[in-house]
Parts: sequence; structure tokens; C-alpha cells
Amino acid sequence: MGKRLQDKHKKLLSDPEYRKAYMKLEDEFTVAKALIQARTKANLTQKQIAERMGTTQSVVARIESGKPLPSLKSVIRYAAAVNSRIDLKLVQANK
Repeated sequence: MGKRLQDKHKKLLSDPEYRKAYMKLEDEFTVAKALIQARTKANLTQKQIAERMGTTQSVVARIESGKPLPSLKSVIRYAAAVNSRIDLKLVQANK
């Protein structure tokens, strides 16, 4: 997320309706962000990831969108395509 977008997001989080909607989708945002960061760090395009996964660029775009959440199997294949592995951890939810 760009700096200006992050600032706008932080400001909007003070709005209870926005915050509730964002929190409802937080897992999807987290997955999407992690995948995109891994691809960027690997200096690969969606098309290159798709070729490595044996799929199409549009499938990679859907996986990166985080909506709907991709299957764990898809995330593992994606991770392998960016020369990474999954490090799954559960963290205490904020209430």
C-alpha cells in the first residue's frame, strides 16, 4: 500500500462502519498483501508466476486478490513459484 493510501486508510479506520467492514475482510487483505509482496520480492510478474504454477495469469490475479481466499494448496504452489515456503502461524484475535 502506498504512503498516501496508508495515511488515508489509517484515517478511515476511525470511522466505526469502515473499521467494521475492514476487519471483516482483514484475512483476505493479509493473504493478498503477503502474496503480492512475495512476488515483488522475487521480481516476478503474474505471468511468470502462472508459468511456474502451470496455470494462467488470470488465475494468479485471482489468487492475489484474496477474494475469495485461495486454497492452502494454491498458496503452497504459489509459494514454490516464488521460491518460498509457507510459514503458517495463528495469532490471538483482537476483540
